[in-house]
Amino acid sequence: MKRSPLLAVFGAGLLAAVTASAQDRNRFLAGIWPDELITFDQDALKFEKIGNLRHGAATNQNATADTRFFTFVTGRMEAVEIFDSAEMAVVDDFRLSDDGTRVRFMSATPSPDGRRIFVVPIVVGLEPDRFLHQTPGEIWVYDREQREVTQRLPLGEADDWRPNIHFSPDGSKVYLVNQQIVELDGETLEETDRVQIDRPLAPGYGGVRGHSLSEIEPGRLFGLYRTSEPRQGMDLFGVLEIRLPEKTFSYYEVGPEMRLSQFVLSPDGKRGYAGLNDAAVIDMEAREVILRRRGFERGRTNTSMIVSADGSRLFVSGVGDTMWVYDAETLEPETEIFAGGDFMIAPREIRYRATAGN
Repeated sequence: MKRSPLLAVFGAGLLAAVTASAQDRNRFLAGIWPDELITFDQDALKFEKIGNLRHGAATNQNATADTRFFTFVTGRMEAVEIFDSAEMAVVDDFRLSDDGTRVRFMSATPSPDGRRIFVVPIVVGLEPDRFLHQTPGEIWVYDREQREVTQRLPLGEADDWRPNIHFSPDGSKVYLVNQQIVELDGETLEETDRVQIDRPLAPGYGGVRGHSLSEIEPGRLFGLYRTSEPRQGMDLFGVLEIRLPEKTFSYYEVGPEMRLSQFVLSPDGKRGYAGLNDAAVIDMEAREVILRRRGFERGRTNTSMIVSADGSRLFVSGVGDTMWVYDAETLEPETEIFAGGDFMIAPREIRYRATAGN
């Protein structure tokens, strides 16, 4: 195992905490063209319509780590809509364009309580004879209670690596994550720390690159990375874990490079699944690949891979109108399910369950 200077022990902790219980992971939220919102019941293997977006097709989606709040960029990238899993409905939306300025959104990320929305804008001035590109290289914070942008964060050096935005479980810290972890104070947005991720594993190796991260639980990210081994000139892939509150990361190689871009963890934390053009099943305790499948997608290019609540199935979809169901042990196909139309929002687990007082 390779260690960063701030590295925490990576082993038993990998299997320690899996946020949602099986009964809390039986529904997915998805969307089909042009603006329908649907859910999928993995026990009944059935999609059901629950409503519509307010401003048309979605071009981007994000969610809080507990999946209470989802944000969708719609309205030809000029609107942000907020979906509340407690109500199973769109509960709010906003635009920032006016008569003289067009503001479009590359992404929108909700804070843990859903009150603030962190947006990455593209700003264009509408002059009588021309359009003027005014993108400031900033993250804007929109306050849903005040109905306005209350803070602007210059990206500075981070501007060229398009950071993903995450939060500590209590919302007191904001993290910009990609090749590095930039920690910000949750209220002032002042930088409090910075840790580099994208660097060689050891002298002679290539840098850790190409990871695609997903938040398994609040503050805990998993993904894939690629690097180059110098002795044999071999490209390798491995598993990366980041624990944001501790600002630590752990990684290890599991084999020669394959065409992999997505990573998901089984509910018990014992199996990792990497896909989607090729596929690999990883024993997370032994840290080794136990099953490889070349050409897993067979020409498709899907974007969503979800492990069933009981760990027995893989649900693969995100492009086209079909969800493919695979046996999680063998990666053999079981069935396929028609979603009712082409996906515009790839299926995503709803782990949140309303409790008394919500």
